[in-house]
Amino acid sequence: MARPAAPPPHPVRLLVEQLGPRPASAVTAWLADRIGALIGEGRIPLGARLPSDRALAQAVGVTRGTAVRALALLEERELITSRQGSGRTVRLPRGTVAPVESLSARSTPAQAGTLDLRATVLPPHPQAEAAALEAVAGIGRDPSRGTAPAHGLPELLEAICAHYDRRGLPTSPDEVTVTTGAVAGLHLALRAVTRRGDRVAVESPCYPNTARVARGTRRRIIPLDAGAAAEGMAEVLASGSLDAAMLTPDFHNPTGRLRDARERGLLLEAARLSGTPLVVDETLVGMNWRGLTMPPPMVRPGTTTLLVGSASKSLWAGLRIGWIRAPRALTETIGHLRLGVDLGAAVLEQRITAALLPQGPDPQILAEVAAQHEALRAGLARHLPHWSAPAADGGLSLWCTGLRRPSPELVARAAARGLALTPGGLFSPTGRGGDDAIRLPFSAPADRIGRALEILGEIESDQA
Repeated sequence: MARPAAPPPHPVRLLVEQLGPRPASAVTAWLADRIGALIGEGRIPLGARLPSDRALAQAVGVTRGTAVRALALLEERELITSRQGSGRTVRLPRGTVAPVESLSARSTPAQAGTLDLRATVLPPHPQAEAAALEAVAGIGRDPSRGTAPAHGLPELLEAICAHYDRRGLPTSPDEVTVTTGAVAGLHLALRAVTRRGDRVAVESPCYPNTARVARGTRRRIIPLDAGAAAEGMAEVLASGSLDAAMLTPDFHNPTGRLRDARERGLLLEAARLSGTPLVVDETLVGMNWRGLTMPPPMVRPGTTTLLVGSASKSLWAGLRIGWIRAPRALTETIGHLRLGVDLGAAVLEQRITAALLPQGPDPQILAEVAAQHEALRAGLARHLPHWSAPAADGGLSLWCTGLRRPSPELVARAAARGLALTPGGLFSPTGRGGDDAIRLPFSAPADRIGRALEILGEIESDQA
C-alpha cells in the first residue's frame, strides 16, 4: 500500500505574521509558547505540517539551534509529532478532557492539567440522561425506522412553538425549521434573505462563527459596533445601505449585553423603514440567570426577522439542535436550501430536545452561573483593577478591555503557565483589531476562575 503523502507545510509567511514581534531575550521559550498558543487557538490546525527548523529559523530571524530547541519543547508538550519523511505535524494531545468550543477550524481540547477558560459550556441539564434513555427506548419498534421530515419532528416543532408562545410570540409549526445547531440555522437564514456579494452588518465584537457564516456565504461584512447606543445602530439600519443585519440582542456573545424593549423597537422600526432583513441569534436567550423580565422577541409586523435558537447552551452542549423561526413566506425557501446541506437533524437528538425544551434551563445551574459571574467580577477587581469589564446582563462571558499587553501576547504568556484563553482578535468580524481585549467565560467553576485571574494578574504586573 502506498504511503499517504505528507500534508503541505503551514505557510512560513503566515506563521511569522501570527507569531508577532520577537522579544529581545528568552527567544526559545517565546517561540515555543507562541506556536503552542496558535495550535491551541486553532490558527495552526491539527494535521498541519510545520516548516523545517532551518526554514523556521530563517523566517523568524533566530539561530537554527533556537528553532530546534523550541520545536523540541513543543514535542515534549505533545503538541507536535515528528516522523522521518513527513516532518513535524500538529497533533491532538493525549489525556484531554476539557470542554471544547469550536471557535476555529480545528479547535482542540487543552492538555491534561491545563486551566482552560476558552469554552462557554455548561453541565448538561439534570434530566438529559433520562430523556436520552427514553429517546432510545423502542428503537426497534419505531414505525418510522429512524426517519423524520427534514424540517423537524412534529413533537419538537410543537415544543419550539410553545417556547415562543411562552415568550409572547404566537408561533405555528409552519413557521419553524429545525436545524443541526445554531450555526447551521444562521447559515440557512442568511442565505434565505441575501445573495452573494450582499452587504451584511455583523456586530463587532461578535461570536466568531457568526462572521464565518457571512464570509463563508461570500457576503460582504459591514462591522457594526456592538457597544453602540441603539440610536446609532438604528441610523445605520435605516440608511438603506445594508442588505441584511445579524444581531444578538439577547445576552450578546461576548459582552453579555441585553437589548431592552425600547432599543429593540428602534432597531425594528429602522429595519422596517429600509426593508433590511434581520437575522437574530437567540442562542443565549435562556441564560437569564439574573431572572430579568425579558423583552419580547425581535419581531414586528412589516419587518422581516428570522429568529435562530439553539438547545446547546441551555440544555446540553451535546445536542446539536437549532431552529429558525421565520415568516411563512421564507420557510419554503429555507426548506429547499437545507436539502442541499442535509436531510434533517439527528432524530434521537430531536427527541431529547423535545422532552427537555419545555422544562427550560435548570435553576440550579443558572444559580451556579450567577455565582461564577460574581466570582469573576470580584477576582477582576482584586487582581486586574485596571481592566474594564462591565457586568453582564446574562449570558456566559465578560468582554475585558484595558489590557497592558496585546491580547495575543497575554494568551501566549498564559499558555506558558498552563492557562488556555481565546484572544480578542478572534471576535473581530473582519479579522482585524481586537488585540486590546479578551473574552473571559464564567461557565467554569469559581475556583478555576480565581486561579486564572491570579495568573493573569501576575502576567500583567510583570513588565519584564
